[in-house]
Amino acid sequence: MLAVLALIGVIYGKGRLDAKHAAETALLKGNLKVAELNLKNEKDARLGDAILATEAAKRQAALTHKIDELDAYVDTLQDRDSVCLSGTDTERLRDLWK
Repeated sequence: MLAVLALIGVIYGKGRLDAKHAAETALLKGNLKVAELNLKNEKDARLGDAILATEAAKRQAALTHKIDELDAYVDTLQDRDSVCLSGTDTERLRDLWK
């Protein structure tokens, strides 16, 4: 009788231990999936930021180029220190800025 009770106790203990391990495994698998999703989202965000940074750098370079062209043009004007520019100078500046 004592042997049967001991055997039932061992089987019950093993069942509880197996259930505990199964629950821990399921929790760890869930945590792993969340971590993988977070890594994927971070990679995607970094890629998006890199694309935006590249576009911003191109816009900045284009703007700097326009400013340099305007400065070079203004340096060639004979009446660059006057209050008003002539109509042709104004049109040229508008064309450079477009």
